[in-house]
This record gives sequence, structure tokens and C-alpha cells, in this order.
Amino acid sequence: MAKKLLTLLQVYGIILMAAIGHAQGMDHSLWDGLLQRHVSQTGRVDYVGFKTDSIELLQYLDTLTAHLEQVNSWDKPQQLAFWINAYNACTVNLICSNWPVESIKDLSRPWKQIVLKSKNSALSLDAIEHEILRQLEEPRIHFAINCASESCPKLANRAYDGQHLEEQLKQATIDFLSDASKNNFTPERLYLSRIFLWFKRDFGRTKDLIDLINQHTGKSFSEKIAISYLPYDWSINQ
Repeated sequence: MAKKLLTLLQVYGIILMAAIGHAQGMDHSLWDGLLQRHVSQTGRVDYVGFKTDSIELLQYLDTLTAHLEQVNSWDKPQQLAFWINAYNACTVNLICSNWPVESIKDLSRPWKQIVLKSKNSALSLDAIEHEILRQLEEPRIHFAINCASESCPKLANRAYDGQHLEEQLKQATIDFLSDASKNNFTPERLYLSRIFLWFKRDFGRTKDLIDLINQHTGKSFSEKIAISYLPYDWSINQ
């Protein structure tokens, strides 16, 4: 009886450790260090600096690749943090690999190139954004992923992590909505980033969008307010 109980405890211990591992995700400290060194508080990116530290950047991409077969077993915050960091790191590496460049759109099919590849996966930026991140049904990802362009939400200078993800996404939303170069508000009309047009489905009904804006700006706009969309500046965010 004691032997059977010990066996059961060992099995439960293995299951518990596996569950903890799945919840914890991966360590993003290498990416965090790179961001702190080469991205300003306002989101200006030092691509030359990233190129100088290209060995560390490639090490981080290798670490992402090594976790591709595990990420689906993690909890949702860890998955979101992984894929947001992956999108941003792969975008930075894509720009560094083609530096100097004036716009990501000057590259050949930038969102279709394979940026992460393992035995069973070959992922482009489009695949990470549309087939993975958007399917996790968290519209605030659009304020966290960065396409190396002026009109994009700024690249945060800290890595995303599952433990603090809610706080980080909330801050990313506040930062994006409060940036007058990306969104402008008047009592009669909202002048919004084209991100809200391109991903309209992700933000739900007009009421849902206005609620999100009001919640993160402290405003009280009516859902009947007029909306226009600003031009998008694709020049590099250096």
C-alpha cells in the first residue's frame, strides 16, 4: 500500500512539474537586455547597435526556435508573450539583415519571408501575426507588435512576459492611443491609426472600440462619433 502511494505521489509530482513548466514558458531575458540597450523609452530603434550585438540576437532567435514545439502547451499569457517577442525580434533581425534600409516595404515580400524555422515549423511574420497571435483573441497585440515603421506602435524597450502581460498590454495601449502622431481626438471626430481599420474585426463593434479608447484615455466619446483614419508612415523607426 505504501509503495503504491509512493508511486502515485511520484506520478502526481511529474504531472505538477510539467504543468508548472508549461505555465512558466521561456526566459526572455536575452531579448530584454537587447531591447534595453538599443531601444529608447520613446521607441527609437538603434539598428546599428542591434547589428553589433547580432550574435546575441541570433542566440535569442535560436532559443525561440527551440521552444516552437512546446509553446502551445503553455498558458495563454505565456503564449502571447512568446509570440509578441518573436514577432518583434524577427522584425528587428529582418531589418538588420538588410541594413541600411529606409522602409520595411523596400524589402522583397518582408512579411512572407520565413523568419523562424524548426523541424516541423516554418513561420513568416504574416503567419505569426495572422495565424497565431490574432487567433488568441487579444486585440491589444496590435499595440505591442512592431513593424519597424514610424506609424507602428512603438517597440517597447522591455520584453513581454506572461507574468506581467496584462500590465504591459495595458501600458502599450495607453502609449499608442496617447501618441498624437498616431491617433488624434477632437470632440467631433476621432482620427485613428489605420491599424483600427485594417483589423476592424479584431476590435469588435464600434461600441467595443469606443469603449477601449475611453477606458485607456479617460475620455467619454459617444459610439456615434465620426471616425477618420490617418495616413500610415512606413519610414524606418530609427
